[in-house]
Amino acid sequence: MKAPPPPPGAGHWTLLQERVDRALWQQDEPDGEGRIFTRFVILNPPETLTYDDFDEAEAMFLALERD
Repeated sequence: MKAPPPPPGAGHWTLLQERVDRALWQQDEPDGEGRIFTRFVILNPPETLTYDDFDEAEAMFLALERD
């Protein structure tokens, strides 16, 4: 199975987990001053959920499995 494309947005995208109906991505975006901001994005069409904390994002990703 081919990985789905990353969501739109700048920075480096890494696919962390995927299921048939959703994917969890990590976005690392430099701020221009040597720092990198990391976000975690769940694509669960038609929703896109964004988190600053991996544990929170992963918990939601797993919770979506129960719905």
